[in-house]
Amino acid sequence: MNSLVSFINKNDLLKIELMNYVLETDQKFYETKTLEQEFAVSNYMLREILDSLNIDLHNILDSDWLLLQKGLVYPRYRVTRYHLYKMSQYYFNLSALKPLLETRVLTGSLPTYTTIQYDYGWSPSYFFSQKKILNGLVNDNDSFEFIQAGYVIYNYFDEKPMFSDRIKVIGQEMLKFLLENHFINDLNQRQKMLLINFCVSEMLYNNQALFENREVAIHTVVSLPIIITSFIGNDSDKILSVLLEMLDIFDFLLENKNYKYSQYVSDKIILLQNDITPALENFFSKSTKNEIAQLSYKISVYSLRFGFKNQWFVTNEGEVNLNYFRDIYPSIFKLITYLIDIINIQETIVNNYQRELFCFNLIGIMFRNITNTSIDRVNISVNFSATPITNDMMIAMLKSHINHASVDFACTDKIADIYLSDMIDDDVLGEQVIWKKPPTLSDWTALGELIVKIKKMKSVK
Repeated sequence: MNSLVSFINKNDLLKIELMNYVLETDQKFYETKTLEQEFAVSNYMLREILDSLNIDLHNILDSDWLLLQKGLVYPRYRVTRYHLYKMSQYYFNLSALKPLLETRVLTGSLPTYTTIQYDYGWSPSYFFSQKKILNGLVNDNDSFEFIQAGYVIYNYFDEKPMFSDRIKVIGQEMLKFLLENHFINDLNQRQKMLLINFCVSEMLYNNQALFENREVAIHTVVSLPIIITSFIGNDSDKILSVLLEMLDIFDFLLENKNYKYSQYVSDKIILLQNDITPALENFFSKSTKNEIAQLSYKISVYSLRFGFKNQWFVTNEGEVNLNYFRDIYPSIFKLITYLIDIINIQETIVNNYQRELFCFNLIGIMFRNITNTSIDRVNISVNFSATPITNDMMIAMLKSHINHASVDFACTDKIADIYLSDMIDDDVLGEQVIWKKPPTLSDWTALGELIVKIKKMKSVK
């Protein structure tokens, strides 16, 4: 699995890791011995890292960050994710791999040693060692994969190659065409423009490698303007197919009557749709047949599309933490596990390392159906002894703190999962939570844990 941090050199990566450590731990000061052990470096090396990081931060943000005094390191201010990503971007631009990658993007081939030696003064051994590293990270010979890799790398570091005016003009015309024909919406235009320009660059410089012997997976009923096809030198259907496939891979492509999948892909969609529909009908029993049909189609299309995502897509998304959804909707994971088993029957589409990301996106597809049902619902009865105004205020407060959690609130109803009051009531059958004073952070935490506990108990019944 490729790692995007491979594009930052070892010493700069240590600085990033130090910043992240301070951000995560958030202490007033750090003992140098603790940092030396944490990062497995000597005292001398640690001092070098701290001095270098301060210089870099001063150059970028015009301020020193860390103060070293008597074996203690003091952060002068709180770092944020902005600082972390800004420095990652800075170090990416200093990386030895960057000029090799950028030349490949802008010219269609890796630079020669003579070019790099003239521009950067590299030795032959250093040039070939860096070239070997890049070849191990990015498949330079597969244009379709290279577009994905290049887009992910530059997008992750919030950078963009120095595309020529020609590429930018063609890219703008393509963006305009895609918007006018409703293939994409006007959100995330920066990312879409970057991806389109990567496609255009590869179409111009590796036209044959990109189009030759490639099956057209998406057919369109509209054609590109002549200004685009004449620039690229290929027919509209092939150009659009590659472009729409790439937009599809990164989930930018909208459902649209202006295109259709090839017969082979369409048949696989229908087959998978027929397989998963019964499970969806059983789980979302209150949904209409039309709603189930739409949902099963979306899941089928996304599942097959997911099989074409290479490791760069998963690397870009990173690790996905699903603990929140497991706590709030424990039952949905039984359905997802079953769906993945069905999806993987014919061929393995969802591998283990992709599973969490796939689950997350599947929840996104089903989220409206989930929230429109009573799945894993918990009922809380609110009954405080003061006045009805107090109960109304408490319910409003609860709703603002507990949202999207499939929790209902009612006043003075003793038949509930949780009875929230300032008085103990022995006639109540559910769990009791007593707040005689305004709730503290620990009170809110205890209530949240109780809600999760009840949801999990219901999901196993």
